[in-house]
Amino acid sequence: MTVSELNQFVITSESQIIEFLCTAKVTGIDQADGWCYIGCSVCSKKLLRETSSFTCVPCNVTNAVAALRYRVTLSVSDSTDTASFLGFDIEMAKLTNILASEASQIVLMFLGIPGIGADARVDTELPQALAELVGKTYTFQLKLNDFNFTSKHQTFTISRIFPERALAPLPAFVESGNNPDEPVAEAVAPDTSARVGTTCNDT
Repeated sequence: MTVSELNQFVITSESQIIEFLCTAKVTGIDQADGWCYIGCSVCSKKLLRETSSFTCVPCNVTNAVAALRYRVTLSVSDSTDTASFLGFDIEMAKLTNILASEASQIVLMFLGIPGIGADARVDTELPQALAELVGKTYTFQLKLNDFNFTSKHQTFTISRIFPERALAPLPAFVESGNNPDEPVAEAVAPDTSARVGTTCNDT
């Protein structure tokens, strides 16, 4: 589907967990919320900043080991519409070939914590590795969940990125045993229980 069809899908369809392939051009990096965050080195969740340490609520650990991780909002478009795609650490590191900690312009203050100090600040300057994504076209595998179908939805979460369209798997359709007129999409990626939508053709 196109970007326009993707935007319309979350407006007109019932909430569900589903994945789509969508090819679009990166037109910018939204820096309103920064491009990275300080996360737990174990579960990757955002850490709570204390006076001289970090706390991980999901792990129930104080003095948690911190790690800088990507959280990048990509502004994208095709010939039909615009949208915002949200990329997290693993996929963004694969795409840029550089870790967030290596790409960062961070002032590190080590207060006895392995990793990033509690008073560390993220520079507002965008790393070159991210700036170079602007103007390039990628095929994005997007995972939609119930939140995407609410009025608070602002971004689509990226589960995989294919730098070249040829690398993106094409969805295959087979007849459903219950309804011969209803195609069933096979998964575009292994280890996923979500249903898969169609690949968009516009860039």
